[in-house]
Amino acid sequence: MKNNNFKEYIAPTVVLVAICLVVTGLLAVVNSITSPIIEANSIKSANEARAELLPAAEGFTEFDGELAVVEDGKLFVEDCYIADNGCGMVVTVKTKSFGGLLTEMIGIDENGAITGVKVTAHGDTPGLGTKAHDPGYLEQYIGLTELDDMTAKGDSHITHVSGATISSNGVHAGVNAALQQAEIVGGAK
Repeated sequence: MKNNNFKEYIAPTVVLVAICLVVTGLLAVVNSITSPIIEANSIKSANEARAELLPAAEGFTEFDGELAVVEDGKLFVEDCYIADNGCGMVVTVKTKSFGGLLTEMIGIDENGAITGVKVTAHGDTPGLGTKAHDPGYLEQYIGLTELDDMTAKGDSHITHVSGATISSNGVHAGVNAALQQAEIVGGAK
């Protein structure tokens, strides 16, 4: 009787635990191999986006001072990189949007004018909410040094996307936060 209990209950449990340990070990090995590659690709992608948003820059140095937090957990500056040649900065902002947090990068020249806006990550509805992420829509921010309102609909400089108000406001609030960050930094140095 004792032998049957071992075969029915203990042996399968030992086999399952062994399988779990082997699979966990293999996943840890794969993670240790792919993690540095993923991180390197993310850094490369971010550097390419910075160069695209501020083409006059000859390299960037991360700003190590205060970062703007407009609304904790809903609107904040993630990082700020100053151009090594003093031609401006690129600010990465996370802001609340329809599908969760939206990440965007905003280039600002040495005079405080926006040189470009690029949405790098989002969870917004494809087709509708993402209209506020289209390069054609984002171009309307280029050259602006200030915004009238925290909402896209209330700002006279911007035409918001009808039917995607939350996404439009998310992008707009992020640009506002980047302009606040430029004030904190005191312009390009």
